[in-house]
Amino acid sequence: MPKDKPFDFHKVAKPYFVVPWHFHPEIEIMLITKGKGTRFIGDSIEHFEPYDLVMVGPNLAHVWKNNHHLEAGNNQTAECIYILFTENSFGPDFFKIPEMVPLRNLLTKSNRGIKFFGETKLSVAEKILKAHQQTGVPQFITFMEILHALSGSDEYELLSSIGFNGKIQASDLHRLNDVLDYLMKNFKAEVRLEEIAEIANMSSTSFCRYFKSRTNKTVFEFINEIRIGHAHKLLIETPYNMDQICFESGFKNVSSFFKQFKTVTGKTPSKFRQDHNERIF
Repeated sequence: MPKDKPFDFHKVAKPYFVVPWHFHPEIEIMLITKGKGTRFIGDSIEHFEPYDLVMVGPNLAHVWKNNHHLEAGNNQTAECIYILFTENSFGPDFFKIPEMVPLRNLLTKSNRGIKFFGETKLSVAEKILKAHQQTGVPQFITFMEILHALSGSDEYELLSSIGFNGKIQASDLHRLNDVLDYLMKNFKAEVRLEEIAEIANMSSTSFCRYFKSRTNKTVFEFINEIRIGHAHKLLIETPYNMDQICFESGFKNVSSFFKQFKTVTGKTPSKFRQDHNERIF
């Protein structure tokens, strides 16, 4: 973010999102306008699609990975608008005045990552698209309207778990990105721990400890959640039956698929599909 700007709007349009797993001191509001894939925020792993709207707090590791690994030659474009700002963007006391209590609470929640849905997502998306075309005072006013709408909404979910310790350091990012790229390309197959540890240049035992300390998940919990994220995509976008979705997502049997899906999402795959079909966005 430019040092002379208290907040900044950016638009990105590429064949697929290229930014690796990363974190930064700024708070980020991200609106996906085109593209589908898997979103990683802290220890949250979920499918994303157009009009996905999330807020990511400072120094919370995150990345959006497209499905280009799985859909070669699909000619899809990855497109987003994101906003960067900090708690001190408008001075150290701006968010401390009484009128800003709801916004201050919003900033606190963003430390775990927040996903918005329903009317909030639609109305805020319109404001983000509008603000991106503005400059000066009109853009500032719309930006404050965005924060006001988000802070007053009850249409949200916190993403990263309370227990997530956020121990990912800058020195970890290259290693974890290599591991993540490998898992995104190979999650449908039988993934061997030894192969993953070799990518990280570690023994299997050391890698397991290292990975759990950084992501708050075991390697195989992480892989299963990538598979569940892919199952989300298939449930939303295809008429596949549950057997097809199970095997297309890398699970070996349907009972394991159902168990893992409900553990991660709190719903059966059928209920997830039904709820999504009943919600336009």
